[in-house]
Amino acid sequence: MIARLSPPDLIARDDEFGALHRALTRAGGGRGVVAAVTGPIACGKTELLDAAAAKAGFVTLRAVCSMEERALPYGMLGQLLDQPELAARTPELVRLTASCENLPADVDNRLGTELTRTVLTLAAERPVLIGIDDVHHADAPSLRCLLHLARRISRARVAIVLTELLRPTPAHSQFRAALLSLRHYQEIALRPLTEEQTTELVRRHLGQDAHDDVVAQAFRATGGNLLLGHGLIDDIREARTRTSGRLEVVAGRAYRLAYLGSLYRCGPAALSVARASAVLGESVEPTLVQRMTGLDTEAVEQAHEQLVEGRLLREGRFPHPAARSVVLDDLSAAERRGLHELALELLRDRGVASKVLARHQMGTGRVHGAEVAGLFTEAAREHHLRGELDEAVTYLEFAYRASDDPAVHAALRVDTAAIERLCDPARSGRHVPELLTASRERLLSSEHAVSLACWLAMDGRPGEAAEVLAAQRSTAQSEQGRAHLRVADLSLALIYPGAADPPRPADPPAEDEVASFSGAVRHRAVADKALSNALRGWSEQAEAKAEYVLQHSRVTTDRTTTMMALLALLYAEDTDAVQSWVDKLAGDDNMRTPADEAVRAGFRAEAALRRGDLTAAVECGEAALAPRVVPSWGMAAALPLSSTVAAAIRLGDLDRAERWLAEPLPEETSDSLFGLHMVWARGQHHLAAGRYRAAYNAFRDCGERMRRWSVDVPGLTLWRVDAAEALLLLGRGRDEGLRLISEQLSRPMGSRARVMTLRVQAAYSPPAKRIELLDEAADLLIMCRDQYELARVLADMGEACGMLRRHSRARGLFRRARHLATQCGAVPLLRRLGGESSDADGTQDVTPAQRITSLTEAERRVASHAAVGRTNKEIASQLFVTSSTVEQHLTNVFRKLGVKGRQQLPKELSDAG
Repeated sequence: MIARLSPPDLIARDDEFGALHRALTRAGGGRGVVAAVTGPIACGKTELLDAAAAKAGFVTLRAVCSMEERALPYGMLGQLLDQPELAARTPELVRLTASCENLPADVDNRLGTELTRTVLTLAAERPVLIGIDDVHHADAPSLRCLLHLARRISRARVAIVLTELLRPTPAHSQFRAALLSLRHYQEIALRPLTEEQTTELVRRHLGQDAHDDVVAQAFRATGGNLLLGHGLIDDIREARTRTSGRLEVVAGRAYRLAYLGSLYRCGPAALSVARASAVLGESVEPTLVQRMTGLDTEAVEQAHEQLVEGRLLREGRFPHPAARSVVLDDLSAAERRGLHELALELLRDRGVASKVLARHQMGTGRVHGAEVAGLFTEAAREHHLRGELDEAVTYLEFAYRASDDPAVHAALRVDTAAIERLCDPARSGRHVPELLTASRERLLSSEHAVSLACWLAMDGRPGEAAEVLAAQRSTAQSEQGRAHLRVADLSLALIYPGAADPPRPADPPAEDEVASFSGAVRHRAVADKALSNALRGWSEQAEAKAEYVLQHSRVTTDRTTTMMALLALLYAEDTDAVQSWVDKLAGDDNMRTPADEAVRAGFRAEAALRRGDLTAAVECGEAALAPRVVPSWGMAAALPLSSTVAAAIRLGDLDRAERWLAEPLPEETSDSLFGLHMVWARGQHHLAAGRYRAAYNAFRDCGERMRRWSVDVPGLTLWRVDAAEALLLLGRGRDEGLRLISEQLSRPMGSRARVMTLRVQAAYSPPAKRIELLDEAADLLIMCRDQYELARVLADMGEACGMLRRHSRARGLFRRARHLATQCGAVPLLRRLGGESSDADGTQDVTPAQRITSLTEAERRVASHAAVGRTNKEIASQLFVTSSTVEQHLTNVFRKLGVKGRQQLPKELSDAG
């Protein structure tokens, strides 16, 4: 289906139609008129003429002028004379205009006189309307004859209606000047449709249910150009048929043909300007357009104004990508290559971005050679810095094909793999075989070898990582290169402390040496030192270095470095700093790749677990482990896995915890730092399932590894406390349990670790001493804000008070514990307290508004949006989560508040939103 005009589809043209109709009425009464309907391309001039002619009831003679026929003498006049009303009366004139050769010198006067006589004779019988479209393209002899007639119709029943552009050509100006001298001449000016008129057009054809977004997009794509409007409407109709009635703006074949048709009607100069603008794209400038077209300044300005007035360009830009596309597609391959060649030559001297030059280089078809490879590589770098990762990978592939140098190939593959680990982690592994081969052939730089070794290490391939470093070590010439290798050795030793022969550099880079490293390597070295300090219990030094790395995360290309810095904060027991930095990084537009989001979600899960927000911990953990982003974790997936398992256990969902525990991890995970998290999580699962001996063995195994690897810090796991609790539940090994507690209390630890230690120590103590220890723990929880641990402490304290017959205080403690457990969704703890998640703490007797405090922070954010009427899709977009996450939150909200749907959500939530 192609774009069309369908008279009389007049949109808000009442004034113009009225003016033309009145002119025709005067002509019908014997007062002839010449009317020029002026306006830019495709604004409805012909439509207006057709509508007026249909209403007037005159004998209508029509001609359509075209640029191609401008050189044909009497072409326009011949169209008029060929019509039946005149042909029978003027056979000699028809013969003369048809021959166009060997015409007598006085033929203009003769043709003009005969045309005038014939038309006036016809008008004596019945009013005559002569309608000529695009008169600015008419041939000069025809215009002279038409002017002869126009001067003699003032007392005849004749109307001459011409449609023409606002800006006539110089050749047409003389004709216009002659018309202006006629007293019976008038102009009727049309302009493109306004936004309101476009709305009327769209809704007239597509129905009043066309929503505002469709209308707004239609106006942006057409700018009020009526022909484009009809073409777009045809495309939308066709798309609606294919999509079972869904209304969406699609600029397809009809729109493209309408645009191209409008463009060709503007003339060759405007066509050249549009083509140059399409090739230049965002680099378009009047000077560049002039040099690419070869037109003079005035011609370019006139053509540009014509295109702008017709809404075919807007501030030098195309109204829709399909418009630019159709202009480029209309060029032959040779024409397009020539224009790109010219653009490349002109832009290279202007210092424009390499990505712009690279696009034109591609357009020239010359895509091979070292210089071209360098240009594509620089373009990839610019795209990478702008966060346009897919485009960066594309240009790196172009650079790879353009080069014949194996060393360049290796470097480009490293860069490609680095970016793909961010935007599409599942694909990045395909480059490893080629990179390993490049490493064996000594083609990698020190920095690239370090990057490859770190990726292999995180992917659970420490042997290959060590092989890469060994190959590089034998060829490293510069001190800088050797320093890079020492950084990699330190990283490998940190990640795999349990390896049979872990590389431990004898002299890790000193502080001043680290400062001399290049950006990515320097930040990795600092992050590794931060983690090393945290694992030694040097919390202050660890936090300072980790904060430095995270403050410069924008220039850190390897997200593993960011992960190491966050791990340092986590092991230094600064959960608030972890959450704060995760939130800050989420606001960075350059860090919104799948890999970035997975890392943030994983650390959010651990932070949520440590503050008792169990539902958020499970949701964030599962988001971090989505199938598409799991490859970005490698064996580090053990961190969000352990968080998710522990949170699910505390929520009472042992089946979910068991499913996650069964997730496969690389075999070498057990020798890594991250493997400790999974050993601890399995111990927690055994404990919750009543397998106390297995739990104790798991915690002891975890502890033995931590001590052997010199990473025995409470921020990683409190294995002694967990083992002591397992012994207590096992009902044996009391002395061993007390020894473990005493040993833990003698070690430095943060507030939360001390709370958990005091709670288990209290369980080993008599009731009076138990209350004293639990009071201390409750006071400490004010600082670390772990709601789940507070609920456990209050529950234990209530039991101790009950044993001492302090029943009033015990009831109050149990009430508070049930309230907190309800907020956390900790079903096993609620059951221990004699309640369930749905009715604990007497919640069945309170209003939904009073139950808002039971919602987690994430649930409250979602509920506040739902309470003001937003859909799940809109909420997901606002909060940067998935629709399924929103749905899960709302299910929990409805259950906790005791309501059946969003219509029953309390007013207090909408106020919060």
